[in-house]
Amino acid sequence: MQITPIVSRSNALIKKIRKLRDKKYREQFGEYVAEGKRWVSDALRICPKNVVAVLCSSDTRCEYADFVVETALFAELADTENSQGVIAVMRIPTFSHSPSGNHCLFLDRVRDPGNMGTIIRTAVAAGYADIVLRDCVDVFNSKVIRSSMTGILSINLHFDSKLSDLKECGYTVVAADLQGENIFETDFAAQKVCLVIGNEANGIDPLLLQQCDKTVTIPMEGEIESLNAAVSAGILMYQLKYRNR
Repeated sequence: MQITPIVSRSNALIKKIRKLRDKKYREQFGEYVAEGKRWVSDALRICPKNVVAVLCSSDTRCEYADFVVETALFAELADTENSQGVIAVMRIPTFSHSPSGNHCLFLDRVRDPGNMGTIIRTAVAAGYADIVLRDCVDVFNSKVIRSSMTGILSINLHFDSKLSDLKECGYTVVAADLQGENIFETDFAAQKVCLVIGNEANGIDPLLLQQCDKTVTIPMEGEIESLNAAVSAGILMYQLKYRNR
């Protein structure tokens, strides 16, 4: 069946995709936009029920597209400089109320989209089931989605959980802080661990830091004072999960 290309800027779906660039409309519609052939094909495999529509440009071959968009018009929708010609409108899923895995992350005011996407991607790779977000960058903006490399499709996100809630659920809360113990020398036998990562510039809110059970740091040599938030999170996630293996 041949699909008639969308050529008008006044098309309802085109207008909606433009609106979804804005967080206000992502929240209003409960949807976001993702881009790229691999990203969209993975979404159709991992969570097809959350794929609202797939669009491709008229000069791109895409067997799973629901709509074909005239090339020049598609270029106006694409967020990347060298677009692959495929976009998906995705439904924001309903997440479980509280973390359920043995390892989770608590992100305090992480504001850089690239850091957020990389942390999400790494958390999925490390086998972390849940991420709690406190006053962070919108995880459904295009830069986060792109840098998460579909990790956003495989993680449970929580927006209202507090450290006190996690402790009641049996988590030992471990903070990443420059004044903490060497992560490679510290030892504890907690089965359920929540790792707290703070703001790129200011670290963890002091009030949150007081609630943590343990504080750890990554040893550094030379004149390096700190590591990128996503790099630190990756090292600590793997060490906390696999330290006893």
